[in-house]
Amino acid sequence: MIKIEQAFLNEEQMPVVWQATQGADANIETVVAWLREHRPMLLEARYRHGAVLLRGFEAINSPERFATVLDALAPELMDYVGGSAPRSVVTGRVFTTSELPVNFSLALHQEMAYQKNPPDSIAFFCDVPPAERGETPLADARTITSRIDPALRARVQAKGVGVRRTLPTPEAVHKKPGIPKAWPAVFGTNDRNEVERIAREKEWKVAWLPDGSVQLWQDLLPGFKTHPRTGDRVWFNQVQFHTPECTLAWAVRDGRTEDAAQIRQAMAEHPEMLDIVFHDDGTQLSGADAEHIFDVLMKAELPVKWVKNDVMLVDNIIAMHGRRPYGPPRSILVGMIRGEYASADQPARVVEDAVSS
Repeated sequence: MIKIEQAFLNEEQMPVVWQATQGADANIETVVAWLREHRPMLLEARYRHGAVLLRGFEAINSPERFATVLDALAPELMDYVGGSAPRSVVTGRVFTTSELPVNFSLALHQEMAYQKNPPDSIAFFCDVPPAERGETPLADARTITSRIDPALRARVQAKGVGVRRTLPTPEAVHKKPGIPKAWPAVFGTNDRNEVERIAREKEWKVAWLPDGSVQLWQDLLPGFKTHPRTGDRVWFNQVQFHTPECTLAWAVRDGRTEDAAQIRQAMAEHPEMLDIVFHDDGTQLSGADAEHIFDVLMKAELPVKWVKNDVMLVDNIIAMHGRRPYGPPRSILVGMIRGEYASADQPARVVEDAVSS
């Protein structure tokens, strides 16, 4: 029999930790059956706290067993076509988390919030904990929304936000600062016609630059999202990754002085290679607004330190996640879940038999 104890890592109670106190050594079939049985309770905890950290389940000890857990919990797993972060397939639809260099942090964000159909939730698995640092910060999007300047919230509410990404050719990646993904890597093809077909399917606008790079106008979205279960309407976009001012602030925060210099140079000499955020009237989000958003996010971080075999289930609307720089090795894997709100499942308000006193 499996029993857990609930605990918290911080005063904000994000995430809630489910620590195995009985049956920690149960086999994977038993663990998966228990998780499937208690899925309503898990969903309720996630809706309330934004994230649930499963800790101490010894059988969840490999990418393949993590995939088995996902099969039990996820109505549908997504691929990563069109995603902006460098990552690799590990097994099935289990991916590495961002493969940015170890000295890069990642600002708080909701996964793929710049697209029409992002994941409902994401699941992380700690295959190899970092040697040093490498925490995954979380934050409550409800808190962040309340801290963003009301005038900015009103502008985004009225005019929405969209991302124009510039994806270089492999030969032109030097024009774009940071760790850019060339468009063949983003789309999984070298065929321009296939890129245009995928873009039409996703209702994205495409423009080819003279050097063969492509500009991609992705979905113009409200900038906010209402949670289907809790009713919370929260800030939901990725302004912090797609404005020059934020990428510059990000480099400065990490101490990446060479990257900061390259961003300043690109802003002056190759502005067409930088991503921007635009509104429905065609105007660009201002630098001052971008810097304010970045500042709010940085001050809201709640770092979570990884333990081997941890599984963390994160709501992709009311919770944000990021990454701290780290000392290798570190292997955190991810599955992207959707289809949760298409089902009639309702979270159970009271399920106490699994929780030890």
